[in-house]
Amino acid sequence: MAQGWLRTVQRIGLAVAGGYGFSLAAVVLLAWLLSAVLPRSEAVVLAAMLGFLVYLGVSLWAFAEQRLLTLWLVLGGGSLAAWVMVSLAPGVA
Repeated sequence: MAQGWLRTVQRIGLAVAGGYGFSLAAVVLLAWLLSAVLPRSEAVVLAAMLGFLVYLGVSLWAFAEQRLLTLWLVLGGGSLAAWVMVSLAPGVA
């Protein structure tokens, strides 16, 4: 019984905090990529608007996914990969 509650709390935490971290990293990366073809201000606004959809999709997927390990790997690994790509990118302040 306790293990079921722990899995539920973990899934909610991953959906809320993990989804936020993943969408934040995705928005930063997307804004940087879009700034190559759009003015910087428009790239940031477009990426921020798309970030709401990313967060919604990741949160819904977190409750639909059967395996918690997959959630941990995708959300953690995806966030880490996006932050590494942005931190190594030239011209990002």
